[in-house]
This record gives sequence, structure tokens and C-alpha cells, in this order.
Amino acid sequence: MLAGVGLVVAAIGAVPPTAAAQNAAVGANSPRIIIDSDLSLWWDDATAIGMANVLEQKRELRILGIMSDIQNPIAVAAMDAIDTAYGHPNIPLGAVAHSTANTAPHGYSDDLVNKLPHSVHSSADVPGAVTLFRRLLSSQPDHSVTIVAIGAYTNLAGLLRSKPDRHSSLGGRALIRTKVKRLVIEDGLFPSGAPPLTNQKLDLASASEVVSDNHWPTPIAWVDGFTGIQTTVGGALCTTVPSNNPMRIVYESRFGCGPPGDGDWDGPTLLYAVGGKQGIFSELGKGGAAHINPEGGLSWRTDPSRPHDLYIHVAKQQALNARMNALIGAP
Repeated sequence: MLAGVGLVVAAIGAVPPTAAAQNAAVGANSPRIIIDSDLSLWWDDATAIGMANVLEQKRELRILGIMSDIQNPIAVAAMDAIDTAYGHPNIPLGAVAHSTANTAPHGYSDDLVNKLPHSVHSSADVPGAVTLFRRLLSSQPDHSVTIVAIGAYTNLAGLLRSKPDRHSSLGGRALIRTKVKRLVIEDGLFPSGAPPLTNQKLDLASASEVVSDNHWPTPIAWVDGFTGIQTTVGGALCTTVPSNNPMRIVYESRFGCGPPGDGDWDGPTLLYAVGGKQGIFSELGKGGAAHINPEGGLSWRTDPSRPHDLYIHVAKQQALNARMNALIGAP
């Protein structure tokens, strides 16, 4: 979620499949993704995870795992509630280090946990995010995984720093280079830049670690703040889906049943990550890369050492909103 950018600018009840059946059902060439999210308070994290679940139902992607990157210990329970509602209770979940501190603001995460079935109850029930990242990556084909980063940079920096373990003899940077196809990350205002926005501010030190000095060893696509400003979706949920649909629960928690009260940044990031331009997005900034600017935020500059990095803007807003509404409104 990139909260504040606007200022600078039923289900459910199906019998859950087993993990083996779930994986077998997904097309062999479907994107393999790991989502790293600050789901708790901001609407768009829920839409990204909800759409990913719907696309997995459609056999258009495979969710390898979902990580919480904020210190809300029930965030993973809310993620599990969403996954379970869509018939995917076996998606692995990971919690950020020290999440028991419980310092992140709660929001609709509490409503999801209170209203929907789930088997994960807190961070104590799941592995640490970096450990799970390493386990999931080590089991995948080389250069096959897309990481969809829609929150703090804490887990990404932890993965970069990670040491060889029982899952892989490779250190973090080498493991990423070997297994990750691309990082798709939601942050920034490109090309001119901005001070640190929400995702950076959640963990400035980790953000700098990921961005600075070409530390991240794969191509990066940045879906920036301009993307979500007019991406206002979900306004029909209260009349089109049952009351136990997780997207409706989140929408009602955030906005009642009124008009959308915020843009949506993370949903477009997920859609771009799994489908590319789709006639909806523009890929910009080739031959450049994000860097930490003098204000501590992100700007774009020419960088021949990163020829495959991009930033992404919306080319067809109406088509994007329609696509997202269709997915979040799915039963």
C-alpha cells in the first residue's frame, strides 16, 4: 500500500482442495508468485491477495506463499482467512521478525479474523518470513519466481542478508539471483521522485538496503504511486457478493457501503506482475533505475548497469478498474 499518495498526488463454503491437488490444477506455465504484504489496515493489500486467489482458481497463477512484513501478529491470520475463503487454506504464510511486538496499526485484519474461518491464529503459528522465502525459493526451478512486494522492505532485506541453511547452500543474494525471475514492487513516484512514501517509511533502513548499490540481483519493475490514484474499485461489493465474501468484509470495514474511500495501488501491482502490460499498463524508464534521492525517497535516473528495470504507469484506467472490479467481485 502507498497510503498518502493522493495528497502528493460467496464465497465461500467450497470444499478446500489438498495442496497437491491445488498445485496440480495450476497450469505448468502459469506465473509462480510470492506476495510480500503489509496487509492490516490499507484496502489495496486485500484486493491484491483476493485477486491472486481468484486467478489461482482460474489456473492463471500459482501462489507459492504470502509473507506479512509488518508487526501485526494477526495479519497472517487475516491472510489465512482470505485464502481459506477462496478455497486455498494450504498457502504457506510467513511472519516478519519480531511481529509479536504488535506495533503496527490494526484495521480490517481484525474483522477478517472475527468473521471468517481460519486455521492460523497468529504469527506463532507460521515460520519466519525469511526462512519461508528461502524454503520456497529453493524448491522452485531457476529464474521462475516473481516476488510481488506491496509493503515494507524488511523481509526483502532480510532475504538478501540471509545465510546458507538446510534449504539451500546459497546465501541470500545468490539464491535470489538463481531462483527469482523479477521483483515487482509498489513504491515511488517516477521519474521525478518524492520523499519517502509509506512503504519506504515502514522500514527506511531496509528500503535503502534493497535499493542502494545494485544490491538486488534481478530485474525490478516499479509500479509507482501514479498508478493507484484513480484506481477506485469495489463500490458494488455490498450489493453484488454475499456478506461473507472477504473483499466485501474489507470494503465495509474501510468505507462502509459508500463510494471507494481510497485509491488502489497494490491491486495493479499484482495484475502487472502476473500478466505484464495486458493492454492496460505502460512500461517506462528503460535504461534507468530507482535510486535513493537526497530527500531519502525514490527517483529515477539513467543506470546502464540495470538495463532491465522499468517503472509502470496506467495506460487505460477504465480497463484497469473494470478488470479489478471483475476479480474482486468474483464469488
